[in-house]
Amino acid sequence: MHDGSGEPSLFAGFIANLEKKNKVDHLTGLFNKFEFEDVVRRALETRPDERLGLMVLGIDDLRHINDRYDRGFGDDVIRIIAHRIQSALVGRAHVYRLDGDEFAVVARGDDAATLPDVYQALHQSFRRQQTHEGKKFYCTLSAGCAQYPADADTYEDLVKFANYALEYAKAHGKKRRVPFSPGILAERSRTLELVERLRDSIEHGFEDFRLVFQPQVNAADGRVIGAEALARWSCDACGEVPPLEFIPLLEESGLIVPFGAWVLHRAMETAARWRAWDPGFVMSVNLSYRQLDEAKLVPSIAEALAATGLPPANLVVEMTESCFASSSEAAQKLFAGVRALGVRIAMDDFGTGYAALGMLKQSPADIVKIDRTFVRDIRDSTFDATFIRFVVELCHDVGIRVCLEGVEVPEEYEAVSGMGLDSIQGFLFGRPCPPDEFERKFLGKG
Repeated sequence: MHDGSGEPSLFAGFIANLEKKNKVDHLTGLFNKFEFEDVVRRALETRPDERLGLMVLGIDDLRHINDRYDRGFGDDVIRIIAHRIQSALVGRAHVYRLDGDEFAVVARGDDAATLPDVYQALHQSFRRQQTHEGKKFYCTLSAGCAQYPADADTYEDLVKFANYALEYAKAHGKKRRVPFSPGILAERSRTLELVERLRDSIEHGFEDFRLVFQPQVNAADGRVIGAEALARWSCDACGEVPPLEFIPLLEESGLIVPFGAWVLHRAMETAARWRAWDPGFVMSVNLSYRQLDEAKLVPSIAEALAATGLPPANLVVEMTESCFASSSEAAQKLFAGVRALGVRIAMDDFGTGYAALGMLKQSPADIVKIDRTFVRDIRDSTFDATFIRFVVELCHDVGIRVCLEGVEVPEEYEAVSGMGLDSIQGFLFGRPCPPDEFERKFLGKG
């Protein structure tokens, strides 16, 4: 405000310590990632001979809590966990809020040895269901640890290695603490190289990829009635890479969408050609959960049917049991769209972890494929034999056909031969093989 002569006479405003404010996380009140970086860098520079331990903590499946309640409640959970971590600290250990659902605990000197105890205290604290504002929730924590100078001698490597260890913990069961090791770095380096080479193969017309086909037979007489198309990949640098390794990498990177479309089209081309020897031949193709999120999936199947001339009745798309667990409107619309084309849907890996029997009541599946785990001990397990019989009877009552996977020896086939199965797939009848070999062995060509 100015006086009569225009000179300033009164000043009013707010004073804020911006340097300090910018280093505090507004949600938890903890110091944030900027302060974390400053503290660790300063410690390594000023006390290079002192041991320093870093533990990066991540909340497992926080999105489930957000989905069940809302993000506001999820923020409350983050605050609760921040306070629990603070309470578990001892000695010269401090906690910082990083991005999202992650925290960092830094301990210097001999206190670095207390990090396993800190994690164990937190693990015990969240062993059971929690209650907040009358609402129940359950969450666990995963952790990755790295030590200076034992594991890394720079700030960048220390943080990177702790994060690699956290990723490893989350990928191998969650709710566990994993110390960094050279093996984790080697696995991570291999993963990065594989993703790069997968991308290169796809960009160069899917070179180095190929399809093999495993026969599916009529359960009653062992006659080949179809095949499942299976992808294989190899490259000069890494050799033959198993599907259990490269398929998850394709899914995580999003490359599974163009790759899945290529597999579908190639498999349908092959089936259309094989109909010359067997007009009723059925080709089964696996779809990834990532492909199911694509709005263009049903139109792309329709386009492939038209391009290859394969009748819809000769195609089965397989989805894992988990895909059927979704009751969302989008999922139901997808299932309806596929079936409207005349293409049948198979539920793969049936019986491996969801309320499978309950899903059959309103399932859009035309075929159920019982997982191979129920065949392994079929000759000695009353439970496995009873389960297969029950599933067959229940499915047949609602018009669903049943395929049993994993039959490898004659004794297993003998044990299930009287159970009313529609089809069987397993090494006893044929291993996955290239198309020309499949034609010779199972279609009588040449």
